[in-house]
Amino acid sequence: MIAQYLALAQLHAPLLTMLIPLCGAALAILLPSRAAWAVAATAALAAALVAVDAALRSLLPAEPLTATIEGVMLYADGIAIYTAALLAVALALVVVGAGAFLRDFPAPIASTALALSLCAGGGWIGALFARDLLGIFAAVEFAWLATVGLLALSAERGALNGASRMFVAGGVSSAMFLLGLGLVHHGVGATDLAVLPMTQIEAPRLAAAGIGLVLLSVALKAGVAPLNFWIGAAYGRASRLSVLVLGGIGAIGALCVVVRLASFALPAPAIGEGVSITLAMLGASSVVIGSVQAVGARNVLRLAAYAGSAQAGVALLCAALGSPAGFAAAVVQTLAMLVTTLALLGGVAFGAGGAAKLEALDGLGRRSPLASAAITASAISLMGAPLTIGFLGRWRLVEAGVGAGWWWAAGAVIVTSLAGVFYGGRLVERVYFRRVSGAVQTASEIWRFAGAPLLIASVCATVLGLAPDWLLRAADGAAALMAGAP
Repeated sequence: MIAQYLALAQLHAPLLTMLIPLCGAALAILLPSRAAWAVAATAALAAALVAVDAALRSLLPAEPLTATIEGVMLYADGIAIYTAALLAVALALVVVGAGAFLRDFPAPIASTALALSLCAGGGWIGALFARDLLGIFAAVEFAWLATVGLLALSAERGALNGASRMFVAGGVSSAMFLLGLGLVHHGVGATDLAVLPMTQIEAPRLAAAGIGLVLLSVALKAGVAPLNFWIGAAYGRASRLSVLVLGGIGAIGALCVVVRLASFALPAPAIGEGVSITLAMLGASSVVIGSVQAVGARNVLRLAAYAGSAQAGVALLCAALGSPAGFAAAVVQTLAMLVTTLALLGGVAFGAGGAAKLEALDGLGRRSPLASAAITASAISLMGAPLTIGFLGRWRLVEAGVGAGWWWAAGAVIVTSLAGVFYGGRLVERVYFRRVSGAVQTASEIWRFAGAPLLIASVCATVLGLAPDWLLRAADGAAALMAGAP
């Protein structure tokens, strides 16, 4: 009987990965804070287990999953399976670590914060498995509003300003998405993603414009420069849990959706070239602008956000190639962005009490060795140091770009790495070569250890470049299972 239930769960893995966090949120919001945390952590860990199992079963042997369920429009392509596993694991680490942050919220609100975190993760996972553009729109908006609500729970004026800025940006993004969806439906005759690479598009210009608007809409939510006008206010004064959800789940989820949409649009002969040009221009501008913004940042949370914009630009350049090698490089770079973001934001949250100023990192190496190790691992990965996951993601772009004749893509890698040397080196210098500038807030002696799994996982994942064989096999399997691939 147990074996039958496990087989049924494996058959419906995409649906369960999406629903388990949402069910956990519905239960957690009804419970006291600590009980809610236990339920939320259990739900997030269960979703991560299901997602990782699905990824191992489908990506390493490159065998598709069955995801079409009666009454539920899902599509489990390779990129969706890979990136959903990343998001589910990130959600589990963040929710488990939230046990140290519950005192940041009044007791009645802590359960709501945990529920909104699960809703944000479940929403982005749902967008990754949605079969048509309308389903993606609904899931993206659900996840975005959950994140806005989480940010608004903080009583600080700066956090409320960031939430209002996100709400306005979300409205602009929604209008762009709906307009693009209408143009795609008029130009293609359908909004089903699987139709794009296989149908005869009657109005290619309308369809290309529509796909471009949809991609720009989701890229805005990913904080891709120059569409990242909202991230300074959102990250600047966010609570510790809010900033981890915003950077480690929201930005990564939106970027994954952009890459997945590109994997369906680029194989379409009538619109593929226009989509490739759009992604390449957006990626190159995000690399340059994000790097410059990160170099000039005086707030460590904003620095993390702008550095993420630069890394997201590298992922978009990978996807713009439109080849299996390009998509494999994109998912590896997405993993690199996730690891460095969680390591940096987690180190600041658990070691510096979530303080936003760079001065809060002074002398951190003496008082919080694990958090310091996470920040250092993030910094060397941002620099693109060899044998780190950051280097591996950028090297895959160089390989795929040279294979396609995009020699200038190597320039984007150089810009990102040089800027990373500057602001990454500044982080390391403050952590280990400055004296403590003042007292910082830390979690209680017992609950602060809830953040250990996130920090340890981030540090360990940074050095995946030492033995990347299984990781590269999974990325190649994801690319092989994408729409239009043989």
